[in-house]
Amino acid sequence: MRALFLGQPRTRAEHVQALDGLRGLAVLIVIASHLSNAGWLPQPGMSGTGKSGVYLFFVLSAYLLAHAMLARPLAGMADPAYWIDYALRRVLRIWPLYLVILLLSFGLTSLGVSGWHYQMDGAAFWRHLVLREGQDVLWSIPVEFTFYLWLPFICLALVALRGLPGGRWWGLGLLTCLLMLSRWRWPAAEAPVNSVQLGYYMPVFLAGVGAAWVGHAWPLWRQQMRVWRVTGWLLLAALAVATPAIWTAVLRTAYAPDLNHRWFTAFGLGWALLLLSVLWGGGVLSRFFASSPMRLVGVVSFSAYLWHMPVLQLADALGLRAHGVIGLLGVLGAMLAVAIVSFLLFERPWRDVRYLRSERRNA
Repeated sequence: MRALFLGQPRTRAEHVQALDGLRGLAVLIVIASHLSNAGWLPQPGMSGTGKSGVYLFFVLSAYLLAHAMLARPLAGMADPAYWIDYALRRVLRIWPLYLVILLLSFGLTSLGVSGWHYQMDGAAFWRHLVLREGQDVLWSIPVEFTFYLWLPFICLALVALRGLPGGRWWGLGLLTCLLMLSRWRWPAAEAPVNSVQLGYYMPVFLAGVGAAWVGHAWPLWRQQMRVWRVTGWLLLAALAVATPAIWTAVLRTAYAPDLNHRWFTAFGLGWALLLLSVLWGGGVLSRFFASSPMRLVGVVSFSAYLWHMPVLQLADALGLRAHGVIGLLGVLGAMLAVAIVSFLLFERPWRDVRYLRSERRNA
């Protein structure tokens, strides 16, 4: 049963498995924020933190994909089979479950089921299908999928620069320039709520790519385990202080639930450094994120992310909130159960699909 969800370790190193646990942290932050917004947790609780969880998803996605691309030689990146496989896997990672959500939402809306969380008429369905709209938590899908299209060009440039004298610094300079350009072209202060435009969130993704670049360009840094352990705990403390409720209490400022929603660069860099701390620091932090419970939540995190709001809305309709802690445990258990079933039905069947030619060449 454990292998059904977690699969075989991608390497023998525990720290790689810990990234599944970090993905679990991301979705738990999102869920805790929405539970607080809906009054299931003491107010203000974790309200306003959900966006930071999504930014952690973005950093993890950028790191994992860029890390794999940067491991290839420049000649290997000219193989069409590699890019066909990349496109196939990205589509199968997102679209099967996303289409289920869209079709179910359109169908229930057409039948007049007003209690369903994602209300979607025909026009809204097509806007979501072509990644022009993202209702509620669905806003992140167009953003991430658009990034998939741009990442190969960024990594191709980095791999090409790597062959030059001082190439690692040229690569770091390129990423810095791209970050500054995105901040200038899409100012964070002007970002609409739940925008589906990639530009505003590009600093978050670039931080993930930067973490992958650092791992390849400065491999000796991973030997500073004690430094990374301390860094990891300090970053967790800083990220906790960024919670609006804690920020208000510590700095004695007015409470603002959207306090950190546009801290794209800060969260990008913070999560990227925490990722490296978990990878390279070892210790309690790495073992915690590599634990089976955290990895399980991380493996089913995409399903949990898309289904948790309908489950929460149903729980409210059933009056479970009146049962206090028992009701809260019930809704959390229901979210996990739905996520597991969804993962097995709509994600797990596609997870190991590869483009055949690419499989043969890599065998």
